[in-house]
Amino acid sequence: MNKTYRIVAALAVSLLGSAAVQAAGPLMLNDKPRDPQPLRWNTATPIPVYTDLGVFTYDFDGTTPFITNARANEMVKFAIGQWSAVPTSTLKAYWAGDFSKVPSINADVTVNNARQVYAQENGRGLHVVYDTTGEILADFFGVSPDSVLGIAFPKIAIDSDGDGYEDTIVEAMALMNGYAVQANDTDGRFFNGIMTHEFGHAFNLSHSQVNGSMAYFSMPGWYDLYPGVPGCVPARHIPGWGGNDMPVQYVETMFPYINPRAQIGAEMSTVDMPDDIAAISNLYPTPGYRSSTGSISGVLRLKDGRTPYSGVNIIARNVNNPLGDAVSAMTGDQTQGKLGPDGRFRITNLKPGQSYWLYMEEIVAGGYPTTPRALVSEAEYWNVAESANPANDKACDMTAITAVAGSTQTANLTFNGYDQGVQFYPVVDAALAKLSKNGGMASGLFYATQFTWDINKGIQVMPPNVIGTNGAISRNGQKILVNADLNGNGINTMALWAGPGKLSSIGDLNGDTCGGEGQQGVSSSYGFALDDDGRTAVGLAYLDVKKNGQCQDSFGGSIVPVAWTEGGGMRKLDDSGFDYATEGWLRAQAVSGDGSVVLGETNYSKAMAWVNQGKRIDLFKLHGAVNAYAVNRDGTRVMLDTTKAVMRSYDGVSYEDRISNGPLLWNPKKGPAAVTKIAGLRWCTDVALPAQIDWATWQYVDRCATEGPAAVEADLGLVPLQINDMSDDGKVIIGRAGSYWLGNFEGVMWVEGVGWIKLADFFRKQGVAEAYRFGMQNPGSINGAGTEMVGGLLGAMGTWYVDMKQVYVCQNGSSVQTGFPLGFISKIQSGAKMGRCEHQG
Repeated sequence: MNKTYRIVAALAVSLLGSAAVQAAGPLMLNDKPRDPQPLRWNTATPIPVYTDLGVFTYDFDGTTPFITNARANEMVKFAIGQWSAVPTSTLKAYWAGDFSKVPSINADVTVNNARQVYAQENGRGLHVVYDTTGEILADFFGVSPDSVLGIAFPKIAIDSDGDGYEDTIVEAMALMNGYAVQANDTDGRFFNGIMTHEFGHAFNLSHSQVNGSMAYFSMPGWYDLYPGVPGCVPARHIPGWGGNDMPVQYVETMFPYINPRAQIGAEMSTVDMPDDIAAISNLYPTPGYRSSTGSISGVLRLKDGRTPYSGVNIIARNVNNPLGDAVSAMTGDQTQGKLGPDGRFRITNLKPGQSYWLYMEEIVAGGYPTTPRALVSEAEYWNVAESANPANDKACDMTAITAVAGSTQTANLTFNGYDQGVQFYPVVDAALAKLSKNGGMASGLFYATQFTWDINKGIQVMPPNVIGTNGAISRNGQKILVNADLNGNGINTMALWAGPGKLSSIGDLNGDTCGGEGQQGVSSSYGFALDDDGRTAVGLAYLDVKKNGQCQDSFGGSIVPVAWTEGGGMRKLDDSGFDYATEGWLRAQAVSGDGSVVLGETNYSKAMAWVNQGKRIDLFKLHGAVNAYAVNRDGTRVMLDTTKAVMRSYDGVSYEDRISNGPLLWNPKKGPAAVTKIAGLRWCTDVALPAQIDWATWQYVDRCATEGPAAVEADLGLVPLQINDMSDDGKVIIGRAGSYWLGNFEGVMWVEGVGWIKLADFFRKQGVAEAYRFGMQNPGSINGAGTEMVGGLLGAMGTWYVDMKQVYVCQNGSSVQTGFPLGFISKIQSGAKMGRCEHQG
């Protein structure tokens, strides 16, 4: 006797495109141990398709049918006909009538009786509901009819072979969102793409990505996507966006986004792309399918050559017809994580005698049963010299694979990257805020959720009563500065976390009665930095200066700098002479490892300092300094970025502006004036200046080319810096260079005796292929030895950990490994070039 299983799974949905796996691999697998199998329909008999009794959608008056029931049924027939007409597939489906032919339904389905379709067995077949108003989506499924165009999935499967695991689909459902039909789609031709797509899900096809990502997401100059490896072929773009248009007739049906407003929807209604044909034929092959077509299979592995890697899209494109003949597969799509990491892929339906380029890419958007994962190194083509060595296996090196009928060619892929020298590891899709000075441990934030990371133990999320702040961490990683509401009164305070069950408040200045509101809730004090031993913490606190229980008078002295010491408690740092009425607020935001030097800033980014918690030092007034965040262990070195005043005029009115004047090294222990000027970074020559708009002509202008670097510097100054952290001795300093207003940032590192190094150049010349794509715009924290670093990209959740204990230099024509930073400094000063000789170009 066959056992019946009700399938409970995530809904397969089509998403509104321009308003909001082997090809398309299987949507659902069973749980057979060590050998999960795709669910399939029994194609010995055609699949009956039944449709709803009501109007598909009404006109604007709400009563006149816009797409009638009869026309909707014709659309259904067209869509199932597309899948049934694939010559290499045995799947056939036919329209068997409306729901009057299904006794258990026999009604026009609305939100009031939707359970008749979804919560009971209705017999073999695919049951298609017309959600005329979108109410079933909104009120039954709980999704927005403004963004979800349709839903479909296999609903019931049986165990037909008696092994105890379901294998055969007997019932599926689909819902079509009539509310989403557009006014210009009078015959439903554009919307038909949604139907064909959703019925693919009902037949157990997942999403796929071949050309659709370029047609829907690729924006020229902003987010370029490619029919191949970036830098090796020209990009293709959203049609009509002023780029290299992606022809819409080449978009695959099973791409997860569909635009029902335009011709692209109609193009996606036909099953004529090799990727879609491969998808349905892989699940339901005719006897001659595999013998008449070619295949490529392989395994994607990490640079160690052993570890498989799931969730990456692999595409084979015909050398002579790269858009019209291309087939995809996701690594691991045949196991979907059920067996752990799986880098296997198999690409089918290749034309015998034709040659194909094979390459890897990330999934851009949409839901997939195999979790999409980021590339951990550069994208690359397969070639006969495939290896992990980025010097010998360059991304654009490609070898064409000729398809042979009935034969599978093997093409394994390995991510590029050296196992010696600088190592670059993706850590987490969140922000690692601070690295412990001992190294190997860090604190991090995912919005307001605080977590810890250990290079050996991985991620540990802190308890929910811990409120994440800036992630300050002690030298040994055992204490983290957080906020917490320990008495449950709705107001959180600065607190120290020292492990499970070891969370203690370190107080405020108003008796925990009021505070400022933010993402973390209401805070009466807020922590920014912690010294090495976790015995000194600094931040800000709120005062009830008006005695009204509000603590919100930001220009009246409510927000003040504080320092807490173990045994001494919390106290306000000196703010005598500070003009809160003009400056707004003052905070403390950094502290030296020994707790002796505190740095801070005002509402307007004016740098301040306190030595031994003494009198406030106005570094802006003295040196024009802004953004003081980094100080070394003993408080003898701070790097300050400075500004200078310039006069400008607009519409006949003169005003003072400030431009960057370059960095200073300051020794707080020798007094406020103990500064040394060091070279800054220059626009055009050191950091690219993006094209700027000329307000007179409203045209973008390359000022570096038209005016020259000297004129640009006279107008804009040097490149602004934000210094984020430094090593114990202050000989390695990290931060970012650039400007929000001018639109460019570079991650940078200053090494004493060497000078400024752009991290993009550093990684490229070290041959760190894993960093070629993104680099590190925003290096956030460095360990005490200056050998480990964490950072990421501005505005993006994601962090990399960099181990640079050993680096390479090119010395006398040979790549030589040396220690960092001291060995590196010595060899550069002796004439060696930064990086491997193989990567100097």
